Amino acid sequence: MEFLGFMGAPIVMCIVLVGIHVQLGLHVVRRGVIFVDIALAQTSALGAAVGVLVGIEVGTPYSGLFGVAAALLAAWGISLTRSRSGRVPQEAFIGIAYVVAAAASILILTRVPHGAEETESLLVGSILWMGWGDVLQTAVLYAGLGAFLYFGRDKFHAVTENSREAAARGINVKLWDFLFYAVIGVTVTRSVQIAGVFLVFTFLVVPAVMANLLRKDRLLITGWILGLLISIAGVILSYYLDLPTGATIVCAFGLCLLAVMFFVPAAASE
Repeated sequence: MEFLGFMGAPIVMCIVLVGIHVQLGLHVVRRGVIFVDIALAQTSALGAAVGVLVGIEVGTPYSGLFGVAAALLAAWGISLTRSRSGRVPQEAFIGIAYVVAAAASILILTRVPHGAEETESLLVGSILWMGWGDVLQTAVLYAGLGAFLYFGRDKFHAVTENSREAAARGINVKLWDFLFYAVIGVTVTRSVQIAGVFLVFTFLVVPAVMANLLRKDRLLITGWILGLLISIAGVILSYYLDLPTGATIVCAFGLCLLAVMFFVPAAASE
């Protein structure tokens, strides 16, 4: 009971995060824009850093607004790079966005008191200290975003699978590209405040990759199951071994991915 009393809210928060991130992650892996999440997360962190510079504490609603604004601006810019991906891979633009945002965040946070602590907060988050009120607010936000993805699933899937064919069908590819990256941007803005850049990237990419290695169908369900089980295992390990929760969960996902790659070779070779 002591474990559930202390870790119950973080466990449920992990479940909420897995729910939306796997849904987005399957698109990210299919599109081959693996680092878009970490780029948008870092851009959101840059927005939060700008907020710190003007006196806004990380984790507050105003800090979230700065993060959302920065992430949406980056989402718009990334959505424009698809048309240029014939000569330069879109992932190159995404990588540039990440490294510039990271460098700018460092420059800004070196100019404020306790900048090192703020940088660590943006990287690792504070999922261990989330309360039930935080869980409810996050669940409501992600339920709305998940519903939007569900009702627009045909267009999102069409643009993900074949943008030229989607355009031939009359779908506004640029608009739906922006909407997709905007959903990721809004999601990671909230997620980064909770879990930090590293864990957010892990939730988005690793369950989707494992699901694709293990199955050819029911990828969403598989990703959800894997994400939930590994997250809970990571939380339990962090509690009983007295380790940082976010880092433990990330390493648990990494070990499980290695296990899938090396102990389920048939899945990886098909």
